[in-house]
Amino acid sequence: MNYSTVTKPAKILNLQSLNDLNERLYLTRAIDTPYLDTKSADTRKTDNNAERIVFNLQTSDINIQPTVRLVNCIRGSKRFNHFQSFVIEPKDKSTGIVVIMIKLDDPKAFYCNVRILPLTTLSDIAVPENDSKPLTINLERSKCILKTDITITPSNTGEALYSVHDVDVSDVADLISQAEMVELKRELEFQASKLIAHYFQEILSIVVNEHSINNNKPIVISDDYILTLPPNQLKEMLSANAICASVALEVVGYNVIRGLNPDWRAASAFIGYLL
Repeated sequence: MNYSTVTKPAKILNLQSLNDLNERLYLTRAIDTPYLDTKSADTRKTDNNAERIVFNLQTSDINIQPTVRLVNCIRGSKRFNHFQSFVIEPKDKSTGIVVIMIKLDDPKAFYCNVRILPLTTLSDIAVPENDSKPLTINLERSKCILKTDITITPSNTGEALYSVHDVDVSDVADLISQAEMVELKRELEFQASKLIAHYFQEILSIVVNEHSINNNKPIVISDDYILTLPPNQLKEMLSANAICASVALEVVGYNVIRGLNPDWRAASAFIGYLL
């Protein structure tokens, strides 16, 4: 058995909490930028961009502003309707983005599926003409996708545990050697996934609360639920996504992208500033 699939404690004791880190971040909310919008030829439809929101996490000491959007995620004709999806850019219009899809199957299985798109911009995969409140993105349009899937569960003592599965780095086989691919996969399975699990276990209580609201209905973490969270919880939800995406981009940037494009260094600087 691969050790990464073994269930392990998710909490890292010597790391600052999201609450502590958020003291150094400012959350701003704005209407999404027009370059993502394509007006429909059907004049009966309104401008879809008008209600699309982008969040910025601004830092006080350095000029880094990761952006987070709630999105609808599709891959060709497949729709990920049971996931709440976020797309994170380490800086505006960055080449190199991350899509994080989360869902709660039941109170004991919280899934965080991380898709790393190191050679793709948001405009490459945006489907702005879709008649939907959040922006729709089509992963099929990405140049390459690396992934790591993480499951977080509570133990009998209430401690959050995590396991890693379905790590895939095959899309960058033409860019690095076989030995480098092995090292990249190891870093995503262990160091990166451990940090991601740590910060997502911190928002587990926010996600589980949605289950208590829905009672026995299908568990879907809705856009409206997230957008109406109290400000501190909304900030924790968004900063957890931004931190985890930046960790993933830093690992891939350092191991694969390097000088191919410099945008991943914004993610590295953000992680360096916070952690």
